[in-house]
Amino acid sequence: MIKFRILSADFKIDFSFFMFMALIFMTNNYRNIIMFFTACAIHELGHLVAMLFTGAEIKSIFISGLGINIMQSRENLISSGRSLLILSGGITLNLLIFLSGFFCSDFAQINLMLFIFNILPFRNLDGGSIILCIGEILNLEFTAEIILKIFAVIFSVLVFFMIYLYGFSALPAGAVILYYCFSELI
Repeated sequence: MIKFRILSADFKIDFSFFMFMALIFMTNNYRNIIMFFTACAIHELGHLVAMLFTGAEIKSIFISGLGINIMQSRENLISSGRSLLILSGGITLNLLIFLSGFFCSDFAQINLMLFIFNILPFRNLDGGSIILCIGEILNLEFTAEIILKIFAVIFSVLVFFMIYLYGFSALPAGAVILYYCFSELI
C-alpha cells in the first residue's frame, strides 16, 4: 500500500488498484480505458463538489481495485441530509452526462454503466449508502439493514442465473457483484 498526505487529507493506494490497472491495460483498448477513468474521475468530482458545498472536510481518500472511498473528517461531521447530498453527487453527474450525450455516445454509455453500478444497493456503493442514510434520516436503521440483506440475496440468485444463462462470459461481472453480495451478508 502506498500512503501519502496532501494538505490535511491522507491518500492510500492499495495494491489491488495496480492489479486492476494492469488487467485493464491488457485489453489494449486505450480509448475506452481513458473514457472509463474519465467517467470515474467525474463521478468522484461530483462527490468532492458536494462535500465542498455542504462544508464537509476530507479526512482520507482510499483507492483500490474496487473503487475510491472518500472519508470525511470526524471533527466536522455533517447531518444525514448533507450526507445524502454528498452520496448523490457522483451518480448525479454520471446521469447528467449520460442524458446530455456529452463528448460522444460511447462516453455517455460508460457514464450510464457507472451510474447503474453505483446505485446498486450495497453499502460499499453509493446506492447502499443512500439507503442506509435514508434509514438514518427516517430513524429506520434496522429496516435499511434488512433491505440491503434482501437485495444481496436477490442479486446473488440473479448472478447465478445470469452465469447459468450466459456461461463463463458473465463470470467477471458476476464475480464482482457476488463479492458485494457476500460482503453484505457477512
